Amino acid sequence: MRKGFIICLGILFCVQVTSLCQHKDSITIKVNDIESKELLDLLRFENVNYYKMNVFGKDIKNKYMILTATEFWDGKSNAADTLIDLKKYQRKNGSDTLGIRVMAKKTYSDTVKFDFNLPMVTVIKKFKTKTRDHYSLRNITSGEKQTFSSVEPLNLLVYSLPYEDPAFPDYLQYCELSRDGTPPEKWGDKFGVKHYVVFKLHLVN
Repeated sequence: MRKGFIICLGILFCVQVTSLCQHKDSITIKVNDIESKELLDLLRFENVNYYKMNVFGKDIKNKYMILTATEFWDGKSNAADTLIDLKKYQRKNGSDTLGIRVMAKKTYSDTVKFDFNLPMVTVIKKFKTKTRDHYSLRNITSGEKQTFSSVEPLNLLVYSLPYEDPAFPDYLQYCELSRDGTPPEKWGDKFGVKHYVVFKLHLVN
């Protein structure tokens, strides 16, 4: 039986909508709700993290999509790993909406498997992890209103261990990581998170 009390409802399924005003060179992210209760039950039972989201805005049309992953171990980052690079294949996004589906599941005690399903491409990737079950795949915007620039890399999702405050040793705090706007690149230094993976979306000409 897992130890600890989980702070923050819906650690596996953040379904908030990020409503953003459209400015020049800006994009909106919408995290879609999972309507089927039976599917939610199954995902929880199998310990699968699942996200279904749309990235939309006129500035993503006719851009190349690149998806990268950067691992952080004990506050230090590995070199970014390119998971998807559609510029390499000269395949531009032909719409002002980009649908993304992501699943993550631990396949062994120290391994997580990801499935990224995007327009024109699907990729499966495995990462080494700590031998713990408290990882969570998170939309770090946490439902806050925020404008993202289409010309800058966007922190799309983070697969992370929780923040564990020494003053409250039985609590696993996930929302605290992004509550004050601390960029995920600083989570190791500020919160002592031992391991996490940051997934970034790049839209380039």
